[in-house]
Amino acid sequence: MPSTVLPSTVLPSLLPTAGAGWSMRWILCWSLTLCLMAQTALGALHTKRPQVVTKYGTLQGKQMHVGKTPIQVFLGVPFSRPPLGILRFAPPEPPEPWKGIRDATTYPPGWSLALSPGWSAVARSRLTATSASRVQASLLPQPLSIWGYRCLQESWGQLASMYVSTRERYKWLRFSEDCLYLNVYAPARAPGDPQLPVMVWFPGGAFIVGAASSYEGSDLAAREKVVLVFLQHRLGIFGFLRWRGRTDDSHARGNWGLLDQMAALRWVQENIAAFGGDPGNVTLFGQSAGAMSISGLMMSPLASGLFHRAISQSGTALFRLFITSNPLKVAKKVAHLAGCNHNSTQILVNCLRALSGTKVMRVSNKMRFLQLNFQRDPEEIIWSMSPVVDGVVIPDDPLVLLTQGKVSSVPYLLGVNNLEFNWLLPYNITKEQVPLVVEEYLDNVNEHDWKMLRNRMMDIVQDATFVYATLQTAHYHRGLSMGKEKALSLQMMKYWANFARTGNPNDGNLPCWPRYNKDEKYLQLDFTTRVGMKLKEKKMAFWMSLYQSQRPEKQRQF
Repeated sequence: MPSTVLPSTVLPSLLPTAGAGWSMRWILCWSLTLCLMAQTALGALHTKRPQVVTKYGTLQGKQMHVGKTPIQVFLGVPFSRPPLGILRFAPPEPPEPWKGIRDATTYPPGWSLALSPGWSAVARSRLTATSASRVQASLLPQPLSIWGYRCLQESWGQLASMYVSTRERYKWLRFSEDCLYLNVYAPARAPGDPQLPVMVWFPGGAFIVGAASSYEGSDLAAREKVVLVFLQHRLGIFGFLRWRGRTDDSHARGNWGLLDQMAALRWVQENIAAFGGDPGNVTLFGQSAGAMSISGLMMSPLASGLFHRAISQSGTALFRLFITSNPLKVAKKVAHLAGCNHNSTQILVNCLRALSGTKVMRVSNKMRFLQLNFQRDPEEIIWSMSPVVDGVVIPDDPLVLLTQGKVSSVPYLLGVNNLEFNWLLPYNITKEQVPLVVEEYLDNVNEHDWKMLRNRMMDIVQDATFVYATLQTAHYHRGLSMGKEKALSLQMMKYWANFARTGNPNDGNLPCWPRYNKDEKYLQLDFTTRVGMKLKEKKMAFWMSLYQSQRPEKQRQF
């Protein structure tokens, strides 16, 4: 075949004039160069749109940078079939596999912004009349955009999300019953790099609000070289309705939210290696209701083997909100408000399944969760929809399980905060006990010093709830094998990441976090970090005596 020679006017600086052979060699070289440049460009594009192959199909995410560290982000990853129709009030089922490439650069398309009933007129006025996907920035304190999703929940969940959000600019959340998705943040890796520790975040929210997309994980993933997973689960009536019939409770066992959490953890075991994570090194961490859930999963036989370390910040399974003591009473009220009263459990549950999500949320609002009523005995108020002792997911009362040592022996890190519960007064003391609490905490308060009174009141709530439950849980587990604020935040991240990597928060470079043993030493993380002993010993003795009078047959001294 004769050689093809390009006219010298095409590539005058590249083609020599010595003959056809030289011309062909230069053409081949130039073609190869163009090919390599195209492949390099495509490779760079692929890096910006990273792909992973999971058990259920291929995901395409996006790449972002924290400083010079590239982080791969995958949003809205399904870990269950949508819990709709017959799957409402039912255990989660594995997601449907998909063909082709699923976009994971944002959240699932096609979800409408549906404000839960009762959302304030102020919040409604912030949305344009023409589109639910646009926000009038002029009416907001800072520009917001529709970003993220959450399970159907109380209307004030939007405000709670604003409060806990770790994003620089708040992203407006959407509501949907189709919400069993998770988000993954993973440092970019080269082939052959070792697998990284995995940290799974459980959001808080009293089991009635909360969302994965309130949190942004790129900074922690980049700084500490861990793979982060943010999960969410069904909430309120959708997540925890339990109806026990006369013969069986198979139609509505309850604990759907906890089963969702375990479904997400099974997804992690099956798929996280594709993101560079180590399925054999999974740490659960969370706060408030998320922390309680983690503590509860440590007592559930169904969660065995799904995780290897745990961190509970501001909540354990001994916190009274964790267990609904009379689920039938709660379910009867839900059925009455929904117009679904019936002697047949199956007919009643099917009636509740047939309601729209909006109607269920109207019922939820009528339940008046977490709303104080000083005219009623705190023992009579239904504070939330939460897990139940069902004999399967939660085999027995958490205190009984802890006392009997029926709890996972994985390394466990616990913590509480200052001014922990300043948004709600105590709900777990009786009318008769109020004078005792007032005497213990307010006896020497200057009535003209409102700041002292305010702080003492917040101490009451903090000590009666988070501190007491956390220390009591630590007692049972101890026998089982922007300047300063930013620096404190980074230190906390380092402790948690060290714990996720090795099961020990210490690395030789940080102040030593002592193991919680008989001497009851603890680490106080503040602008000045120090080791203390017997956290709030006198106050905890007071609460111990108070709680023992309520549950003398189960409460144990420590």
